[in-house]
Amino acid sequence: MIAQPFVYHAPTSVAEAIEILAENPGTSRVIGGGTWVVPECNRDESRPAALVDLRRAGLSGIDVVDGVVCVGATATYSAVMSSPDVARHLPLLAAMASGITGGRQIQSQGTVGGSVVAARPSSDAPAAVAALDATLVVAGPDGERRVTGTGMFADASTSCLREGEILTRLEFTVRPAARWGYYKLKRSASSWPIATAACVLGEQPRLVLGGVSATPVHVDLGSVLAGRPLTPDTIEEAVRRAADSVSTPWEDELAPATYRSAVAGPVARRALEMAAHQEES
Repeated sequence: MIAQPFVYHAPTSVAEAIEILAENPGTSRVIGGGTWVVPECNRDESRPAALVDLRRAGLSGIDVVDGVVCVGATATYSAVMSSPDVARHLPLLAAMASGITGGRQIQSQGTVGGSVVAARPSSDAPAAVAALDATLVVAGPDGERRVTGTGMFADASTSCLREGEILTRLEFTVRPAARWGYYKLKRSASSWPIATAACVLGEQPRLVLGGVSATPVHVDLGSVLAGRPLTPDTIEEAVRRAADSVSTPWEDELAPATYRSAVAGPVARRALEMAAHQEES
């Protein structure tokens, strides 16, 4: 139960949402699916004067436009899982959504966009979105701007959104079919990830670790996998690079920093081996 009084807004357009935020600077929270913000309010960790619910603002669609898959900021995990366009062009995103912590309840209400803006280290979406090289479209009082998947994550639980801005959609350029892998390490089915690894191995191979640091960690695979097949030797070299990339490991109630540093390599290996099995099949 939210004990603190607040004003609830349900804008029907992006322009209306931005206007409401401008009228309540610094005292509003934006809801995509509500699975992060509402529990914080229930625990009295956040006391906004206004809640701005974007679910009626027309941001839930998933479409392909001019070779770009556009995922609306309030598209739920269930919508991502059931989208033929996501299944065809972004199987990594679909796999991440299907295994989201919280099961069907979170899949039906939670959103990829909300998870990205929340920027929690121990979250499913950030590493996958970064590995897919997403472009995030942000709207605010000064107009629209684009942010890279990496640039969205400023720090633990801190996005790059400025005062009065909202995320409107995520854009993923359709690229030639590439092998991919995703792995999540967690204590139990209902626990948040301790570490995640997402890789996309095309012309520009990408491997991103989540949960092991305050923000997603990009592993430089250029000289390791670019133009080279996945073999036990190249996987081993990539795993070493992954382990060495975690300079400041994250620590919270789920796991200490030493543990996260230790599992970075093995988690990366699982994702790369998943991609290797796709190559074999």
